[in-house]
Amino acid sequence: MLLLNKYLKPYQLLVLVGMVLFKSNIAQNLIRNGSFESYTEDAGTSHCVTNFSSMFNWQQIQSPDVYVSSCTFSNHFGVPSNRNGIAYPINGNSYVGIVCFYKTLEVKEYIYQHLSTPLISGKSYYTSFYISRADRIEYAIKKVGVYFSVSQPSVASSNTWIAANPQVENQSGYLTDTISWTKIDGYFTAQGGEEYITIGNFNSNINSDTTYVGTTNPIPFDDGSAYYYIDSVSLYDSLDYVTNIKSHENKLKCNIYPNPNKGVMTLEYDLGNMNEATMNLYDVTGKLLTVYKLPSAKGALQMNEQTLQNGIYFYHILVEGKSIKTDKIVIIK
Repeated sequence: MLLLNKYLKPYQLLVLVGMVLFKSNIAQNLIRNGSFESYTEDAGTSHCVTNFSSMFNWQQIQSPDVYVSSCTFSNHFGVPSNRNGIAYPINGNSYVGIVCFYKTLEVKEYIYQHLSTPLISGKSYYTSFYISRADRIEYAIKKVGVYFSVSQPSVASSNTWIAANPQVENQSGYLTDTISWTKIDGYFTAQGGEEYITIGNFNSNINSDTTYVGTTNPIPFDDGSAYYYIDSVSLYDSLDYVTNIKSHENKLKCNIYPNPNKGVMTLEYDLGNMNEATMNLYDVTGKLLTVYKLPSAKGALQMNEQTLQNGIYFYHILVEGKSIKTDKIVIIK
């Protein structure tokens, strides 16, 4: 600092110090490409990713899928509509999908990443990801989790699932929601040397809690599976997360009432100090109907959609380009 002070003018030194302090206050996500936005496009498939090997930083076990908003290839791999249902990303324009249960087979799909730096022994970490059930699938399960390991994960020759004890696993009951994203998260203490993160179901069929939920639009010839979309994977130093992210997330609130309604409703929101917010309204096919700009960080927005027919609609709230909530609106007249 003395050497810098010799060559820098006072105002330049203040700017440099400020930049260092600002950088130190930004929490670092230890997962690369956590929202699956970085990939190479498959040739000849209309700006689409059909092969998981095109996804940067992530690897696959048992052929999971990638869905991106720019895909127009037979509508199989698009966002929000694709072959397994309709889902809007919780963040960005992409997400992945994995099979967590087959009724007749012990096949389960996983995604994993080789971390840039091994975890430190005795250190506390916070990890999270978001999950949503595909709405054309007839089963749901309870246990989907995150497993950190020293060695690269693989499927043993004697079975087709990874038998492991995940450090963080869903504890909120059956994962049945097809509209909103469920956050699976938790804190854990590293044993030391863990270099891989893997997401999926780490139980055999007999040890997987499953339930039949049905669907009005089943996939033809599906013999009973539980399929989930995954988005926004993160890993933080626990102190870093609590200090710089958790307190900020707790300030973000938004709610629509009444719901159900007759087309007249109110969006009540508090976005902290964030700006450039919008609420997008869609029908069940993914068609954008209305865009509402939120003029301030906190307020109540009155909405009149009485021209809409009875049915289910979706709203998507974006703040500075990042999705913070996706949920449904039911209109009954």
